[in-house]
Amino acid sequence: MGDESSKKEKKDKKDKKDKKDKKDKKDKKRSRESKDDARVVKKAAVSAAANGDVAQTRDDVSAKQLVTWDSFEATCFPTRVKAALNAAGFTSPSEIQKRAWPPACEGRDVVAVAKTGSGKTLAFLLPMVYRLGLRHARDARSTLPTRDSGSDASASGAPAPDALVLAPTRELAIQINAECAKFGAPAGVRGACVYGGAPAWEQKNALKSCDADVFNKANDVIGFIVVATPGRLCDLMQQNAVSLSLCHMVTLDEADRMLDMGFEPQLREVFASVPRAPAETDAIGAGRQTTLFTATWPKSVRKLAGAFLAEGEGLIAADAAENTKKNKKHAATRVFLGGGDAFSEREPQELSANRAVTQKFIKAQDDEKDKHMYDLLSNLPEGARVVAFANTKRRVEMLSKTFWDFGFGTCAVHGDKAQKEREAALKKFSDDECPLMFATDVAARGLDIKGVTHVVNFDMARDVESYVHRIGRTGRAGELGESVTFWNPDYDVACSPALCKIARDAGQELPEWLVKYEKGKESKQWKVADAVLAP
Repeated sequence: MGDESSKKEKKDKKDKKDKKDKKDKKDKKRSRESKDDARVVKKAAVSAAANGDVAQTRDDVSAKQLVTWDSFEATCFPTRVKAALNAAGFTSPSEIQKRAWPPACEGRDVVAVAKTGSGKTLAFLLPMVYRLGLRHARDARSTLPTRDSGSDASASGAPAPDALVLAPTRELAIQINAECAKFGAPAGVRGACVYGGAPAWEQKNALKSCDADVFNKANDVIGFIVVATPGRLCDLMQQNAVSLSLCHMVTLDEADRMLDMGFEPQLREVFASVPRAPAETDAIGAGRQTTLFTATWPKSVRKLAGAFLAEGEGLIAADAAENTKKNKKHAATRVFLGGGDAFSEREPQELSANRAVTQKFIKAQDDEKDKHMYDLLSNLPEGARVVAFANTKRRVEMLSKTFWDFGFGTCAVHGDKAQKEREAALKKFSDDECPLMFATDVAARGLDIKGVTHVVNFDMARDVESYVHRIGRTGRAGELGESVTFWNPDYDVACSPALCKIARDAGQELPEWLVKYEKGKESKQWKVADAVLAP
């Protein structure tokens, strides 16, 4: 009996141990599966970032529910506009267009952070054209008020545009207006461009002509858009040469650049003159629609967005208490393409560089740069087009003359040149008459010059942001490009840590002589923390 009892006790213990082992195995399997799932999710996120996927959210709708238009056929644009897109050689929308078009066409506010060359100009222009078309057709989907011949604007005699695009520089304003003419005209939308450095009377006449065509329904014109720099626009407003009382669509392009240039007072003056933003009780698309496009997303730009967009201060709210200020119904759609992520807990990235650009570095003192430049240009393939940056107007002029004498077709662009001279130089470069352009940083941002194959930093950029925007002149619209930076050991050492980080993030090889300075002391203008490369 004792033996049987002992055997039974041992069997019970063994059964309990087996059950416990099975349970442990199941728990371990579940744990492994959970970890595997987490790894899959993380891998997918990394893959999405590597493929340039966009972070897009609106507080009242999940990202999965937001509509994207992946082809021109899927858009709601008029047939003539789609034909113009195809005629221009576009085969499909860019990433920012896919995601910005649907909410913008609905009349919602949009905040878009995107690197240079992402196609943002058409991302904000075509929804304006579409909404003006709906109004003209008296479509039930239209939320724009009709133009009232008895409005204060008409009564005062001041031309009253239907939409406004603000840009920081003359060159960018001119380029946006050219796109408006190309893609707006087929749908009956005219454009007028106002900027400083040109006779104001010509621009006043252009405004009057556009307004008259809309008012008289002449030439099939259904509305008009004004593209302006802030300073000249405020001057014309003070002269009663333009009224913004009918501008129910407003776009800020290169908003960060406008703040850098000190235009905040002018921006506030402009927004005090346009229709009000929609209140919580207003329908979607009612009131003023504001879209903001920027290459960077620092605190200053977030504050600006909070002041002008319908969502209000809640756009930049850091906690739940402040979030009560948010206009949730009219929350802006955010599209972040290779830029800062405004919805992470960490500080948003301040800067994004273009991965499509191969970065090379040449160690050279000032008296050696001309020879290196000559050798570089002599070895470029036929059809290459080069933008070379120098830090002073005098240096730009001298280099342009020197390399013209060497037999290269050169042109020069800087702030001291008259507007017509700058436009003529840009045209020569675009037409390949002068494929080598020397320029100051006036050409580093905003200019969308197609076909730039190389950028040369003859002089080092003054800060890391300027460097990123300089090299962003090439590698645009899906093309590849190359930048060559002359590094002077006498005064460029402090730039080295940031330069190394940007190049390493792009997976590029660094010369040994530059790596030696990678751990050196950084300057305030060249902080490593600001050297962020887009995915």
